[in-house]
Amino acid sequence: MAYKSKGFKEPTNPVGNVAELFAGVGGFRIGLARAGWKTTFSNQWEPSTKVQHASDVYVAQFGEEGHTNLDIAKVKALPKNIDLLVGGFPCQDYSVAGVLSHSKGLIGKKGVLWWEIERIIRESVRKPSFVFLENVDRLIKSPAKQRGRDFAIMLSSLSRLGYIIEWRIINAADYSFPQRRRRVFIIAYKKDTQVAKKILKSNNLEWLTSTGTVTNAFPVTPSSGLKEFEISDDLEELTKNFNSKGGNSPFENTGLVIGNKAFTIK
Repeated sequence: MAYKSKGFKEPTNPVGNVAELFAGVGGFRIGLARAGWKTTFSNQWEPSTKVQHASDVYVAQFGEEGHTNLDIAKVKALPKNIDLLVGGFPCQDYSVAGVLSHSKGLIGKKGVLWWEIERIIRESVRKPSFVFLENVDRLIKSPAKQRGRDFAIMLSSLSRLGYIIEWRIINAADYSFPQRRRRVFIIAYKKDTQVAKKILKSNNLEWLTSTGTVTNAFPVTPSSGLKEFEISDDLEELTKNFNSKGGNSPFENTGLVIGNKAFTIK
């Protein structure tokens, strides 16, 4: 399957280069190409199967150049010229298909793949300026006994790597699509980027509800006040103590993390 689809074109003057992890059949790549981004590296691997259907479809659509079909643990680091890292990382351990109390979160077989994303960013010679990730919406309230802990660990991990992080749960039905499909989108901005500098100068509430990256694309109306709380940068402490008394996750459906401060609003 070493041919390219005639219906797909990479941008001729790209705004930046993309690395795509957990690439699937290439949905991220199609949307990003339309926005001017060129994917130069991709990886797709399905464990416990000899036939790699998704990777084969990806190659059929986009060609073999820059594509790898490796266990994510064998992807050592990103190429030096990557500006944006994207990935819809596996979500079975957080998925609404299972009962929340049975969700294994970051210790599940799929959940631990988060740490491969973190490792790849950390070990890359040049960290990407932006990271764009997607998962099911229940990620922000996993696991059941410490709701929000797993999300807090991910946010803290990205903050420790030098990023400001924004998230939003988007329901496709709210924007005229004929299905209720909720996903959490996470955008991390390296602190030396112009966007990160703009966030630091902005009012956090205004960024999340009227002036920011996500709200410009998907307008919202706030229905609660802005909450602020600290997220420890000690991952072991977070694991043991975050929301250890139980109750609802402190994370609302949109928010920012700057340093060890979380700002969130519904």
